[in-house]
Amino acid sequence: MVLTELLVTTRAAISTDVCSYTFKNIRFAAPPVGSLRWAKPAPPTVNTTLQDGSYGPQCEVLGGLPVPIFAGGDEDCLFLDVYVPGKALKNPNLRLPVVVWIYGGAYVFGSKDSLQPDLPFYDGSGMMGQAGNNMIFVAMNYRLGAYGFLAGTTMEADGLPNAGLWDQRAAFQWVKDYIGLVGGDPTQVTAFGESAGAGSIMHHLVAQGGRLDPLFQRAILQSPAFELMWDRAGTIQDTFACFAALAGCKGKGLACLRAADPATLVRANTALNKAQTPPGSFAVGPTPGGSYIRQMPSLELATGHAWPVQSLILSHVADEASLFVSGAIQTDAQFTAFLSTVFPNYTMQAGINAQVEAFYPPSAYANQAARVNAFTRDSCFTCNVRYLTEAIGDSKVWNMQYSVSPGYHGDDLLPTFFNPGFTANSLLEGIAMFMITIVGPMVAGISAAMQSYFTSYIVTGDPNTNRKIWNLPPTVQWNHPSSRGEVVSGVVNVGDWGFSTMDSDTQTRKTPCDFWRGFAAAVTTLGGYAPPGAVAVQSGSAASGDHLKLSIGR
Repeated sequence: MVLTELLVTTRAAISTDVCSYTFKNIRFAAPPVGSLRWAKPAPPTVNTTLQDGSYGPQCEVLGGLPVPIFAGGDEDCLFLDVYVPGKALKNPNLRLPVVVWIYGGAYVFGSKDSLQPDLPFYDGSGMMGQAGNNMIFVAMNYRLGAYGFLAGTTMEADGLPNAGLWDQRAAFQWVKDYIGLVGGDPTQVTAFGESAGAGSIMHHLVAQGGRLDPLFQRAILQSPAFELMWDRAGTIQDTFACFAALAGCKGKGLACLRAADPATLVRANTALNKAQTPPGSFAVGPTPGGSYIRQMPSLELATGHAWPVQSLILSHVADEASLFVSGAIQTDAQFTAFLSTVFPNYTMQAGINAQVEAFYPPSAYANQAARVNAFTRDSCFTCNVRYLTEAIGDSKVWNMQYSVSPGYHGDDLLPTFFNPGFTANSLLEGIAMFMITIVGPMVAGISAAMQSYFTSYIVTGDPNTNRKIWNLPPTVQWNHPSSRGEVVSGVVNVGDWGFSTMDSDTQTRKTPCDFWRGFAAAVTTLGGYAPPGAVAVQSGSAASGDHLKLSIGR
């Protein structure tokens, strides 16, 4: 049965007592298998039979990990879920605002319905209820790991770098084309993502030098994250060669990989991270390819090459990096060796690695773990919030820090998706019920407040309009920040005892963020990767004793 016929049938059967409906596992692109591996997502074939939503594998295909969140993946995974208020199905002319969720997972794991039905990640019901069913919630899958983010010169010539980003764009295109059938407004779309999901949104904002409409008007970015990967002809191409060798396709190019047995690719994808990455890092992620993503987002944002979205909500947690810090680095020599594994050889030869070491001197930290923490936090996490704030403009953003103990990366997901009406009846029921009955009351108030900010923004464009003032803890007026000084001020802090406004966000300080923007400019220029019209020009010698001092020109 085609979608329009299904909706006619559904509308006739809608009960006014039903708050919302969930359409699970709608195929938004053809299976990316065979010749469609590492290719742009293709439209799905027309389906004239009824889909009951039971088939919809996740894109995560990692072998040898006996954990439920890592199980059940398949290449045929490009599906999305749509949560729709009953009133919108009854009357599609309502034209409700839409939010599209992009999950995190370091670009190598995760799914649109991680841990469901045991835990409500990423179930849109909680936010739907908080919005009074005045919005539509969409969650999509996208290709991960080597399937979604393999890059390098071979991929640029014969395949598609950043295929996972193209999948996300295809899902947004589906929303634009079809959300009107269920009462949604394609001109009021908010992108919403955490970690890799938020980092993906950041890349969509600078796609094709900011000239490509990202197909959303507003966005909420929680902890936008990605590793600095740019050496397309060097280390990135080496990663491609490593994966090809692991899959039995050494020297045989992309044609061999497209013809490879699926099980062989699963093993190669699983082995890739183990074979090539230091602890806390990953083999693949968003990578400039010279076209869709021309260069690192910090440089595009600094030169005005970003799509003019209406506004953004930007947040980070109090401790972004601790979960990614290995205790294996205990000496200065080990820190030096660590840098040599995460950056190309030419950065060390040019003296840039030495400047990174000098910017994070061991004398400034209690131990090497704290040093690695600061390095990771600034280069991969919090400076992304600073770059977006400065580029989009203080008057068009709202900034938040989530500090509820322990404030680790991802801790803000539970209040974001908490649903007091959630029940579970599967293998993890014991854990689920503990989360709901014990942890639930502790986060319910904070969740209601956070969700009210977010859904107010999704529905009205302002997080304050429908925020819960009478709440325990109560919300506060969320004003725009000021990013003109060393620290960003006017940031809403979500703490153990409630909400407040911070005068200084020390996690996004200007000096380290300027340093990393200069780093990006230096390595892009020295590697010969600066695109025409967006050249990052270095002033002075990269091997000089001074910290990176660069002028970035259009």
